[in-house]
Parts: sequence; C-alpha cells; structure tokens
Amino acid sequence: MSDLPELHRRAGELLIETVEQVRDGHLHRATPCTEWNVRDLLHHIAWSNLWVAPLVDGAKLGDVAPRLEGDVLGDDPSGVTVHSIEECSDAFERGRDRTVQLSRGPTSASEYCGERMNDLTVHNWDLARGIAVDVDLDPECMEAALEYARPLEAEWRAGGLLGPTVPVPQDADLQTRYLAFFGRRADWAPQGEDA
Repeated sequence: MSDLPELHRRAGELLIETVEQVRDGHLHRATPCTEWNVRDLLHHIAWSNLWVAPLVDGAKLGDVAPRLEGDVLGDDPSGVTVHSIEECSDAFERGRDRTVQLSRGPTSASEYCGERMNDLTVHNWDLARGIAVDVDLDPECMEAALEYARPLEAEWRAGGLLGPTVPVPQDADLQTRYLAFFGRRADWAPQGEDA
C-alpha cells in the first residue's frame, strides 16, 4: 500500500478535479451533508486544510485559530479550496515524521494525514453529488480509510461521526460500501429546486 502522504495527495488531486467543475450557480445547491450547501462544503474542506501546514510546522492551536476565523473562501471559493488542498499535501510530505498539536492532544502527523485523506475522499463524493457529476474515488484511499476507521466504528457512530447505518447488498462494490460506512447512500440525489 502507498504511504499516507501519497494517498493524501492522490485524494487531493481527485478532489481538485471535482472542485474545478464548481460554477457560481452550484454554490447554493444541496449536498449529502444535510447541514451544508456546496459553498458551505467548500468552506469546510478549505478551513480544515488550512490548519494543517501551520500545525505540521509546529504552530500551536491558539496561534492558528485567529487566522481562520470567519469566511476563509472570500470571493474565490474554488481557488481557495484548491490552494488549501495543495498546501495540505505539501505539509504532510515534508512533515511525515512530526507530531502535531491537535485539540485531542499530541498526534502523529501520519495519523492526522490519514484522517485528512479520508475527509478529502468522502467530501469529494459529497461535492460531486452536489454539483451533479460522477466521481470514482481512489480504491486505495477508501481501503486505507476503512482499515483505520473500522475498529473505531462503535465509538464514532455513538458520537455521530459516521451518520446513520446504511444497509448495502453483500455484493456491493467498494465505493458503495465505503460510502455506506460513512453514513452515505450511493444513490443520493438532491431534492426539489436545488436538483
């Protein structure tokens, strides 16, 4: 299996392909993340990524937080999101052996990288559905995310991190199973006027 910084970069490159298809008319469309429209989802992706480089480079949470208050997207949601993905991948490659200070305490950059890789992967699908395009997620990224998350399933599901259990057929493909694990239905489509 590829190492986590490589998987993160691959997940990011696939997500960039989807982000580059976002148009202004898409920004208020619904996504599978019920609390977020397309712009909100881009903000979540970019905001989460923009923590990475400073933390990997040794900054403390309290020093980074003021820089990320408010709307980080400005008038270029796609451009800021793409930049944040690239910056994040670069940081994990140069800091693969470091320890970062997260809200839960000191964490290996490798573990943080794996978590961020999964976030990019699952939100790529969310974004693609929001703008009504298809995306084939990276199989190795999905397998690595499932391998990491399965032992934590009960804890994460109880805490609401995975969403509801989604039943899938026993012969479902990897992407369908991956999405279901993270509380998503592979056949999701927007309803009503946002469709």
